[in-house]
Amino acid sequence: MTTSSQPKTTTSPPKVTCFHDGECPLCNIEINMMKKFDKAGNIHWVDISQDKAALEKAGLTYKQTMDRLHVIDENQQLQSGVLGFLQVWKQLPYYRRIAPIIENVPLLLPLMECCYRIFARYRLPLTGKKQIKE
Repeated sequence: MTTSSQPKTTTSPPKVTCFHDGECPLCNIEINMMKKFDKAGNIHWVDISQDKAALEKAGLTYKQTMDRLHVIDENQQLQSGVLGFLQVWKQLPYYRRIAPIIENVPLLLPLMECCYRIFARYRLPLTGKKQIKE
C-alpha cells in the first residue's frame, strides 16, 4: 500500500469580489500587483470588460463600475472607491497593515477618497477611453 506524501490542500471560496476595468492600463498596474500578492485566492477578480454577466448578478451596471471600483466584501456588502480598496487590501499580505492606518488616522480616509474621485474622474481621458453614458 502506498500513501501520498503530498499535503492536502483545501481551497476555500474567495472572501471578496473586486470588479475592475481590465482594459485600463493605469488600473492594471495596481490590480496586477495585487493579484500577485493574492496567493491565498481570497479575492475573486472580475474584469468588467470581459464579464458583464457578473455585473448583472451583482446588480451593478457597466457605467457604475467604470466610474468607481466596486467590491463585495466578506459580509456581502457592496463597497466602492477607497472603502472598496480597503476590503481588497485587508485580504493581502503587506497591504493589510495599511488598512487599519487608513481607517484610524483622522481625515486620512476622506482625503484618500477625494484623491480617488479626482483620479476616477480623469482616468478615462488619461487612458484614451471614451466616457460611458447611460
